[in-house]
Amino acid sequence: MPRPSRRDEVYATAARIIRQQGYSAATMDSIADAVGLNKGTLYHYYPSKSAILFELLSVQIEATLKLIGRVPKEGTATERMRELIALQVDHVATRHDELVVFFQELPWIDQHLPEAQAADIHRGVDKYERFTKQLLRAGVRTGEFRELDVDAVLYSVIGILAYVPNWFRPSTAKAQATLVGELTDFIMGGIVTK
Repeated sequence: MPRPSRRDEVYATAARIIRQQGYSAATMDSIADAVGLNKGTLYHYYPSKSAILFELLSVQIEATLKLIGRVPKEGTATERMRELIALQVDHVATRHDELVVFFQELPWIDQHLPEAQAADIHRGVDKYERFTKQLLRAGVRTGEFRELDVDAVLYSVIGILAYVPNWFRPSTAKAQATLVGELTDFIMGGIVTK
């Protein structure tokens, strides 16, 4: 009988170590030691440290693009933006190590990943940013949103989302729902026309 794969454990442990140490300081040895594998076995799961980083980033990009797909095509800009924000807050409240790594390491992907992989991550980020900016611009056009600097609002929202996994640990489903509601209201309160 084949031994069960420990890939999920390796993935989660690598996320935790990269979160704690940063990508540059984390080593395949430290990941292997933490999982209780020899380095050769670790290479069976991931051929390199950059392969781990690419998967960590790709999983989050894919999850974010799926969230965009859940935003209704119809409705006001306010309704659609509120849904996008709520979906994102709910997501970042649940994937702590992976999301900290995502936001922490994203600025350095051109140095840490092969060119084609970095380009793939950039394409996903660009798709998310284009969608969100178009939604913000639509709200400004209809008068639902105040006149605003779309880039400044986008990156402020990203900043809020990026910090949630650093401090929030849901104790109950109600606590998570409360966070989603409060942060969504906070963000929307800053953009909706009074």
